[in-house]
Amino acid sequence: MMTNQFNLKIVIISYSDHQQTAINGLIDLFNLAEYACNSFKKIQVKVISNDHDFTNFLAKQDVIIIPPCMSGIHTPDNIGEIINFIRHHHSQQSIIAAICVGTFILAETGLLNGKEATTHWLYADTLKKKFPKIIVNKSKLLVDNETLITSGGIMSWVDIGLYIVEKFFGHHIMLKTTQFMNVDPPRDLQNQYMSFFPKLDHNDTAILKAQYWLMNADIHDINVKNLVIQSGLEERTFLRRFKKATKLLPKNYIQNFCIEYAKGLLETTDMPIEQISWNLGYANSSSFRKNFTKITCLTPRDYRNKYKIRSR
Repeated sequence: MMTNQFNLKIVIISYSDHQQTAINGLIDLFNLAEYACNSFKKIQVKVISNDHDFTNFLAKQDVIIIPPCMSGIHTPDNIGEIINFIRHHHSQQSIIAAICVGTFILAETGLLNGKEATTHWLYADTLKKKFPKIIVNKSKLLVDNETLITSGGIMSWVDIGLYIVEKFFGHHIMLKTTQFMNVDPPRDLQNQYMSFFPKLDHNDTAILKAQYWLMNADIHDINVKNLVIQSGLEERTFLRRFKKATKLLPKNYIQNFCIEYAKGLLETTDMPIEQISWNLGYANSSSFRKNFTKITCLTPRDYRNKYKIRSR
């Protein structure tokens, strides 16, 4: 694999409504990786999109890449041909890499059954529901199952591209490629990019009433007791129906809501972290920091340093 004559052959599958930026960016990334190798190694990248192309590329390829889709979860018209193409190359030990919601296309092949995978955090629960045999890990930005690689986030084509470069040409060439691109090495987690989107697509009007109250309530009034009151339900009934409707316990729902509120303050104000903690009802800032870090994988200070809106 590491000989000077090695020719890395990559095929990118183009389908309707794919993210063209990802395809163009990957081509540029692999060109830069080849340049970083001082031309001692050649990388061939081909983009295929129709049935004729699929039949022309049945010879072994090293990597098959499924790019993201611009419209969220999408099933291409020629999904049957794509599935057969992926299965064929997987049987030849090609690496199959799916980016963002491209994981859904890979999932259709059944190759991810019983394996860990990731996708964009916003669609992770949908992936889990549609393909229950897959072990979905929405915290990870990249999951490697040797010949099956999945990533989360529409811009994670950068991470997958760099990861493939490292896998075939080593850490040094990958780092040289990042330096040419002015980007960081592949990231591990996507928790810091997640936002809390409450589940409102259920039909439980009592629970919806409590949820909508929460969105407009004074932060100091937010607790489980007041949620129960706003729902008009008996407490045990509320707890059971709230979990069924939102997929979260009320205390976890409130914790996620409050952390999202804290993220907004960290992004837009200079309010001391201790004050934010106090406003959210924490007895001490250490508990707040612990919960914040658990959810975002960043300390409040690191989150502020990275995401605070600054005047230019």
